[in-house]
Amino acid sequence: MLDTLLRSLTPLLEPIGFVWLCLWIAAVWLWIKKRRGVATFLLALIAFMWVVGCSRIPGDLVATLEEPFVVRDLDKLPTSDAIVVLGGAVRPSKFDAAGLDFKPAADRVIMGLELIRRGKARNLVVSGAVQNVNGRKLVEADLTKRWLATWHLPNAPVESLGECRNTHDEALRVATLRKEKGWGKILLVTSAYHMRRSQAVFRTAGVPVVCVPCDFQTEVSIETEWHWAWVPSYFGFEKMSLYIHEQIGWAMYRWRGWIKV
Repeated sequence: MLDTLLRSLTPLLEPIGFVWLCLWIAAVWLWIKKRRGVATFLLALIAFMWVVGCSRIPGDLVATLEEPFVVRDLDKLPTSDAIVVLGGAVRPSKFDAAGLDFKPAADRVIMGLELIRRGKARNLVVSGAVQNVNGRKLVEADLTKRWLATWHLPNAPVESLGECRNTHDEALRVATLRKEKGWGKILLVTSAYHMRRSQAVFRTAGVPVVCVPCDFQTEVSIETEWHWAWVPSYFGFEKMSLYIHEQIGWAMYRWRGWIKV
């Protein structure tokens, strides 16, 4: 009983939980001091933090982005000319193995390699952003290509798209490469929550793609048992951030003319 209580209260010592607790204290104190307007605002903020940090709503929202692109059997994917793996999987690191830190989206690279292993394409294309480290420009795609070569992976040619600032840049570079190489069908690999925007950008750039999602964040793919929580944690905020980022990204890309389909 005591152990369960302590586990329930531990989140109050974490940053989000601690801020939530402080808001409760401030709201109660202001209410007692008859400053009901400010207290009501804080209570609304407390409720918002609880919904985001404790409820299923953020996960359910992200699931609406993931569900339409589920591929239930990789073996049924069509054989294609190339597999394009979007960036965001790695970043430079001074002391990690191979000079790389593998981010949560590293599932993208793993999926690309798995598709090559299954004989789904003859070429692998990797992408990514650029970072300045000690005055040097390090391109994620080049770092990934170098790491794959070090490990003698995959059993197929690897093309780097070079420096790409965003998904639109990636789509334009793939369009150029596709024309140069005479490629037809392309498998597009990215995080499931990012696939809707990615597919639309590639289609607008004149590159029809077959979507292969990975890096799922919800119960659409990941088997988890959800429990109610009384103190907000960062998991819900993380999912809500992904959802909002994609919605804003979609709106901005349409405004810029990068999505027209």
